[in-house]
Amino acid sequence: MQWGSWIRQASLLALSSLIGCSSIGPGTVPRDRFDYSSAVADSWKEQALLNIVKLRYMDTPVIVDVSQIVSGYSFQGAVSGTYGQNTPFGGFYSNGVGVQGIYTDRPTITYTPLTGQQYMKGLLTPIAPSSVLFMIQAGYAADSLMLLTLESINGLNNRSLAPSHMNPGDPEFFRAVELVRAGQRSGEIGMHVQVDQVKKETTLLTFHRRTLNGGAPPEAAELARLLRLDGTLSEYQVTYGMSAGGGSQIDMTTRSVFQMMLELAGTVEIPKVHLDDGSTYPVPPPTEGPAPLMHVHSGTTHPSDPFAAIQYQGYWFWIDRGDLLSKRTFAFLTAIFNFADTGKLENLPLITIPAQ
Repeated sequence: MQWGSWIRQASLLALSSLIGCSSIGPGTVPRDRFDYSSAVADSWKEQALLNIVKLRYMDTPVIVDVSQIVSGYSFQGAVSGTYGQNTPFGGFYSNGVGVQGIYTDRPTITYTPLTGQQYMKGLLTPIAPSSVLFMIQAGYAADSLMLLTLESINGLNNRSLAPSHMNPGDPEFFRAVELVRAGQRSGEIGMHVQVDQVKKETTLLTFHRRTLNGGAPPEAAELARLLRLDGTLSEYQVTYGMSAGGGSQIDMTTRSVFQMMLELAGTVEIPKVHLDDGSTYPVPPPTEGPAPLMHVHSGTTHPSDPFAAIQYQGYWFWIDRGDLLSKRTFAFLTAIFNFADTGKLENLPLITIPAQ
C-alpha cells in the first residue's frame, strides 16, 4: 500500500503542477512587450535604412507598417498514474505515472503596406514649420533638426545633397542655425501658438525680453541681422514660404519626409564599382558648414556590431553603433515621420483568433 500511496501522491503533485501553470498569460506580458517592441523598432530602423539606400540608387522606397500584433497561447496537459501490487500467483504487477503537455504559441501579426494617394501626399507634403518648432521646444537639438528639416529660412539656403538641386548652402544659414542652438541652450528662445477669435493658429518664435531690453546680447543681435528681423521686437510670426521674410516675420521652407530621405541618401558610402557602372549618382563632399547628419558605410561583409545594417545589390550598408550623430538623425526621422499623415488606417482590420 505504500507504493500505491506514493503513486497517488505523485499523480496529485503532477496534476497540481499542471493546474498551477494553466494561467500563462500574465507572465508573458513583460517578456512579450519588450521582445515585440524591440523587434518592431529594429525592423523600422532597417526598413528606413534600406529605403534611404534605395533612393540613392534611384530605386522605389516601400514602407510596410506593423499595424497589429496578437499573441495567442494555449497549454494542454494530461496526467495518468497506476501503482503496483502482488498477484495471487506470486508475481508483481506495476505501472508508473504518465504526464503529457502541449504548449502552443501562435502570434498573429498584421502588416499593412502604405500605398495610395494619401500615402504619397503624406510623404511629399512639407511638414509644418510649427512642427519643427514644437520639436525644438520638446528638447531636440535645434541645429541638427533645422539642418534636416529646413530648405531655407528668410531666403538663406540650407545645403542640399538631392540630385535635382545640389548646392553647398549659404554660410549665413549655418551661422543662423548655430545661433538658434545657442539660444536654445541658454533658454533665450521659445515658441508658442496664438489662437484668434476664428480659431486660426499662429506660431510665434519668442525671444525673452531679458535678452532684448537694456541691449541685446551679441548672439541675438547677430541672428536678427542675418534674418533681417526687427531687433526691437520680442516675438516673430513663423510661416511657411520661400520669400526673404524679415521685419516681424520668419519664413521657413520646410522639407517633406521624402525630401529628408533623399538628403540622407546623399550620405551613403557607395562602392566604387556602382559609381563606375552608373548604378547611382556621385555626391561631392561638403566644402563648408557642419558635417553631414549621417554616415552610411558599405562593404562586402556583414559588420560586427552595427546600429542598423541591411544588404542591397550584393553589398552591406550599415551605421556604426558608436556614431551618435547618425543615431540621433534616425531618432529625428522617426519623430518627423509621426508628424506626417502617411495614410495609416485608423480602423484596424478585424482579426479572428480561433479558440484553442
